[in-house]
Amino acid sequence: MILNFEYLKKREESEKELSNKLRKDFAESEHGIKGNFIAVLGRQFDNEYKFNKCIKPLWAGFYIKYNDLELMVDPGVNVLERTQKIGVNVSKTNTLFISHSHTDHKNDANVVSEMVAYQDNPSLKILMSKKSLEEGAMTNYHIQLNDKEKNNLISLEDDVDIKINAEASIKPIEVMHSIAGSFGFILSVGDIKIGYTADTGFYKTYKTISKEFESNNVINKKDIEGPGELNHQLIKFFGDVDILIFNLHGVDFRKHTAHNLYHTTVESAVEVLKDSRIKTCIFDHFNSTGCLGEEFSKEVNAYIKQETNKDTRMVGLDGLVIGLD
Repeated sequence: MILNFEYLKKREESEKELSNKLRKDFAESEHGIKGNFIAVLGRQFDNEYKFNKCIKPLWAGFYIKYNDLELMVDPGVNVLERTQKIGVNVSKTNTLFISHSHTDHKNDANVVSEMVAYQDNPSLKILMSKKSLEEGAMTNYHIQLNDKEKNNLISLEDDVDIKINAEASIKPIEVMHSIAGSFGFILSVGDIKIGYTADTGFYKTYKTISKEFESNNVINKKDIEGPGELNHQLIKFFGDVDILIFNLHGVDFRKHTAHNLYHTTVESAVEVLKDSRIKTCIFDHFNSTGCLGEEFSKEVNAYIKQETNKDTRMVGLDGLVIGLD
């Protein structure tokens, strides 16, 4: 067969027609999960990949559907594959929350915007801090993709409610992290309150050999000997929810590093949970495929459950789904 240019042009037109039909079908298809739900997407890679045990920034965030609310939170690495595997159609997203501009919290934010654009009448509220915007959490093109006037871009302010729709609102709270402009939230939907700690520490101060300093004023991290006073305001804020999504980063406070001034420990998880009204706590960000294997994360979860008498769930490699009906 001798090929000619006109033939290739017709083939390309055919390909475009088929591709556009598939995109339309994708945008119109329902979630694979029935009813209202929280779907935590888990991590990239699998246990067969040797280096999955040590690579950190691979979390993919989570998705909340509650009636008309379709909320994607912190779309990290490989969101398209993770949502497809767990049964979420990410093109249905109508609200996007970015807690801060680290890779595992914003990596695929632009991808989510692209998928939403497959809808016939796309609408996407984008919630992030001014700092995250300045640091390039999303491109200007993708912010405007579903709203040319950028009226959909909502700047997070500490303790200022954001109305999403008739039955959903978000109260952001600025948290202590290694990057400025980091926010967690409490989402109110119907009669349910859902909290998200994002990446944060829960200590107002840290101790050196001789003194105690404010955690937001680290002079020399090598002087850090241990945690100081807990941030009871932050603990109270996140304790006043029905369901808490808690980014858990380690068991014990590490000396001579500022890591746990900006990240959580098992101790801080127990403090948040023990006197709270939380019914269910979902632990994300704990490396369930680390060098000690999945059994270690189960032990950590069992310990916190034992100390708090709460319903606690540890997110594994393949994610976790909880119904909200």
